[in-house]
Amino acid sequence: MYALEPRAALTAVEEPDAYGGQPPWWEEAMAARPAGEPDFLAVETLAARIKAAGLSDDHCQPLAEMARTVAADPALKSLAWYLFWRVFRAPEKGCPWGAPSLLKRLGKQAGLFYELLALEFPARLYAYHQTLGYPAEVTEETIKQIASFEGNHLRGCGTMGIYERQFPWLAAYLTQPYVRLGRLEYQLHPYGGGVHVWRRLSDGAVLALAEDGACATAEGLLLPREASADEGWTATFRESEEEVHGHPIAPTGYISREPVRLLKAYWAPYLRRGDTVLDLHIPAGGGMDWSTVVVSFNRALAFFRKHHPDQHWRALVVQTWFMDPRLNEVLPPTSNPLRFQRSVYLYPTPADPESLWFIFLRPLRQTPVGELPAETSLQKALIKFLADGRQWHGGGMFILPEHMAKPEDNFYREQYARAMMALNA
Repeated sequence: MYALEPRAALTAVEEPDAYGGQPPWWEEAMAARPAGEPDFLAVETLAARIKAAGLSDDHCQPLAEMARTVAADPALKSLAWYLFWRVFRAPEKGCPWGAPSLLKRLGKQAGLFYELLALEFPARLYAYHQTLGYPAEVTEETIKQIASFEGNHLRGCGTMGIYERQFPWLAAYLTQPYVRLGRLEYQLHPYGGGVHVWRRLSDGAVLALAEDGACATAEGLLLPREASADEGWTATFRESEEEVHGHPIAPTGYISREPVRLLKAYWAPYLRRGDTVLDLHIPAGGGMDWSTVVVSFNRALAFFRKHHPDQHWRALVVQTWFMDPRLNEVLPPTSNPLRFQRSVYLYPTPADPESLWFIFLRPLRQTPVGELPAETSLQKALIKFLADGRQWHGGGMFILPEHMAKPEDNFYREQYARAMMALNA
């Protein structure tokens, strides 16, 4: 019997504050535990599960040792079952954030704890993809996310494993159409917001407007969510039966302080919060060679047209660290991330230093700039940016489906200049 009370389990693994001391769904998870050992602790099937996850045979011994460690510790076993159930079996939708680091209890082996649980992912993904009629090769590509997560752990810690903050993300692949197609991943779901996009009826030109209440800096970037309104200026958005008033966002990623008026006789809403979109994700590793990006875009167009013809998604969107409009200050103009920026419509997102976690694999809010790793030219350039007292924001982007097959440099920027010229005429 290993169904400890949640506080007792968390205290025993030296994580008393995880989940605020009250993990949601704990009782439901414990009620669903198997009578015998959970399958993820079965050492005899470990080699097959490691192979299915696309990992090498040298994972067998360390993961077997972790399985034995968990099996012998009632607190670790209770927490392992809880996390396994939340990600792979719970009826809730979305990712169960808040997994504890376990560094105090397991030290450098903590990542193996989460990698052991993650070995369930391939079987679950195959079963889910079969219900959607996806080809096996797409499932196999998507399973590579486990290796991508481990790549982060290897770079950040120097050991096998998966970070506790990334393990819960596996749940997203099992509840929504979410696949890897070549270099990139695509998640079909409702747009979480960030901008209002309007389209001109005469020629299809698009114009992004800031959401009502967005607090911006003088240069037109968004302040952190916790910032007070008096630290900058506040954008407004007003819509009536005849027209829309709002602050335009240039495709370079900055909000204009000068509002515009769009007449509905000439403009129509194109993208709003709640509309269906493809959310883009960039797995770690593999670089950003532009040709591989375009190939992946075209695969996505064909894939979702074939497998989800009833889902009329409005745009491809992403919010990530390298959509910050100041990226041109840290990368050369010929770099692929900047080419990516020039081919899409950028928009600002609230300042979030944690967006750089994927670069430094450290919590930016708790790590002094002088302690960040400076092993790559990108890390060094970003450290210099931060050391000057500046704040990295990250950003968002969208690109319309009809422009994905053959993305063009500066397409949206030139379109915006023409639209604004007409509005100001």
